[in-house]
Amino acid sequence: MGEGKFLSTGALTVARREGMMSSEVIQAQIDEFIAQSRKLTGQEVRERSPWNTLVTADAIRHFAYGISDDNPLWLDPAYAAQSRYGRLVAPPAFLTSVLYPILHGAPMAVPLSSLIGGVEYRWFHPILEGERLQATSRQVDLYEKKSRTGRRLIFIISEATYRNQRGEVVGQAIGTMIRATQVGTELLFDRDIYRYSEAELAEIGKAQQTETRTGARLLTGKEVEIGQELPPLVRGPLTIGDMICWQAAIGPSYRAGSLGYRDCLQAPHTAVKNPLTGWPVKYSQQHEDFHLAAQRGMPAPFDNGVMRFAWVSPLLTNWMGDNGFLQRLYVQIKAPNLYGDTTWYRGTVTAKEEGEDGTRVKIQISGTNQLGVLTTSGEAEVLLPA
Repeated sequence: MGEGKFLSTGALTVARREGMMSSEVIQAQIDEFIAQSRKLTGQEVRERSPWNTLVTADAIRHFAYGISDDNPLWLDPAYAAQSRYGRLVAPPAFLTSVLYPILHGAPMAVPLSSLIGGVEYRWFHPILEGERLQATSRQVDLYEKKSRTGRRLIFIISEATYRNQRGEVVGQAIGTMIRATQVGTELLFDRDIYRYSEAELAEIGKAQQTETRTGARLLTGKEVEIGQELPPLVRGPLTIGDMICWQAAIGPSYRAGSLGYRDCLQAPHTAVKNPLTGWPVKYSQQHEDFHLAAQRGMPAPFDNGVMRFAWVSPLLTNWMGDNGFLQRLYVQIKAPNLYGDTTWYRGTVTAKEEGEDGTRVKIQISGTNQLGVLTTSGEAEVLLPA
């Protein structure tokens, strides 16, 4: 856009007030957002307060329940005492509750939806009961692309580093936030909530009842073969309750009642109006509210990308058992999981490498919904005893 056509913040405010949301105004807003967001690259940025800083049995349990993971290594003190750790261990994805691994760019109102493109974590130490954790985050990159339909897509890349009370780096995360042009309640895609047959529901129920876990049995690298399939993990049909449990696990980005209202006043760029009541709420509630989802371009409530990452993680920890160590997990969000969707997560061993510390196994991950659509892809690296 030419310099003479760039609108100042004041002019944009007037245009919004007068309803003049022309394409020119929208593009000017996005240009300004990009310019301001680029200034954050390389800087430490904190958008949310930590939720869990002390690794307690309660914090571990709340998180494990929020990702649908009843592994006794996380939940049963007597069981965990017999493991090589000698005490309760937190699920690897617990770090997401210490500090959210996603940043959104400059704090300003702009007609851009927020969609998580991918989450990657690397772990260097187990997360043990009694430890104290802290984290920092910074924006490391920003670039722009266009979708096949011409929407502007701004990619904001963040890095979070997590340390324990000894100053050791327990884990690091790379988050990809995609800010996509969003005008009003124009849908990014449209699909009805899926209606299951009784046979389909029975199949889902059977898969969840027969979920397997290696547990205390020693799985060694010698037992693993390239091309080997991991036992699948089935999650869904997605409910509002699932997403509320996730919020309890990670710590919601919004607060209740008058606290939430005051937050909206303090940071109006994060507020949206409920179309029925007219009351302002934090935009992240668009995930769980049927009346707000369209403001994010979704036809129904939909899962959070970090939630997807955390929900995939039991696919690996169930398989590797108590003696394995998850070193890396990358999950790419290829399509949203809408209310009522069910996902079959699968993993395939693609490589293994012997080392002094054990056998490093590489795994390709996929997630397919009830329509046969690939919604999730990813990679993992697991260290197994040789």
